[in-house]
Amino acid sequence: MDEPVIVVGAGIGGLSAALCLAHESIPVVVVERFAEVREVGAGILLGPNASRVLYARGLGDALERVSAPMTHLGIGADRGELFVEKEANARADAPFRMIHRAALHGVLYEAATQHALIEVETGRAVEGFEHDAERGRVRAVGDEGWAGGWGRALIGCDGLRSAVRAQLHPGEAQPAYHGYTCWRGVTSRFEHEGFARGMLLELQGRGRRAGMGYIDEERVYWWATANTPQGERDGEDVIEDLQRRFEAFPDYFRAMIASTPAAQVLRNDIFDRPPLKMWGQENVTLLGDAAHPMAPNLGQGACSAIEDAAMLARCFAELRDEQGSLASVNVASAFRRYEARRCKRTAMLQRLSRQFGTVGQLEHPVAVWMRELAMRWTPRAMLDRQQAEIWDYRVEGGA
Repeated sequence: MDEPVIVVGAGIGGLSAALCLAHESIPVVVVERFAEVREVGAGILLGPNASRVLYARGLGDALERVSAPMTHLGIGADRGELFVEKEANARADAPFRMIHRAALHGVLYEAATQHALIEVETGRAVEGFEHDAERGRVRAVGDEGWAGGWGRALIGCDGLRSAVRAQLHPGEAQPAYHGYTCWRGVTSRFEHEGFARGMLLELQGRGRRAGMGYIDEERVYWWATANTPQGERDGEDVIEDLQRRFEAFPDYFRAMIASTPAAQVLRNDIFDRPPLKMWGQENVTLLGDAAHPMAPNLGQGACSAIEDAAMLARCFAELRDEQGSLASVNVASAFRRYEARRCKRTAMLQRLSRQFGTVGQLEHPVAVWMRELAMRWTPRAMLDRQQAEIWDYRVEGGA
């Protein structure tokens, strides 16, 4: 395969796609909007369904240097009572790791820029793509008449408001607001007897949720959600405002907020899109948030993008093995096989994430009481089955 695959976007999904394709000897050009490639955000959970992909590609040691193990999961009420507390079952080659989003991105970016088959072009604001039908090629196009080099295929990894998706699906509705916003922060040198190292914890109140977990040896990541109108902005008193909003939550959570510099508190309204029945066309497809954006309630945004990347590369490799060489692979066939294997699972993750958020943001006292009753009495085996459906997924068995 002489002509490369064009990857639009150098986020976690785009870099994972580049690394997985290059692992199968497929050349890749990654085109990134920003002149300086960097990831913002706070902490994320890297579950076994995603960590096994990255560990299998030699990134385990690098990830462990900049992350922390998640050994226990807890879900409870705002007053601190836990209804669900369970050990995280993981293998050495597929662990649960809590990690800063920027640290994960840094590991992927370093690996990509050191790979001989991956080229990263920065400062290119992609607004769409164009085909050369006669030669079966495609390229990214942008503002001021810019056009990238031709490639054999193009993958839109350009996020929630994807330009590639907009061209593939013209007239599609804008992302849907969920009715709540999320604050996130990272604090250092935090110690409190009420919060154990290795625990990933979520507490649910009336129209509010809060969570926290260690992301490395020094730092704790926290998040908080509240039902609010879309588009509200914080003032300079954001720390005091959050202390008031979450006064019903345990003192250790409010201490985390208080120890975070106001300028480092991030706020994002929560959006998603309904699942698509078809992601791509011809030699163009989508990956990650561009294909299946989901609310951050299951820890599956980045994880599902990494799954996508591994499955996409697997489909290329299968067709290569069936047809004898990469040059003979029908890219459209590889993309449609990839989409057929991923659409059902990612739609399930989108649906579960939306449902978890809806239930977690309930405000009426009776609804909150019923939610807590359900958490107390739901059989552990049922919870284990649902979590296994999410975390035990393997690309090798995801056909």
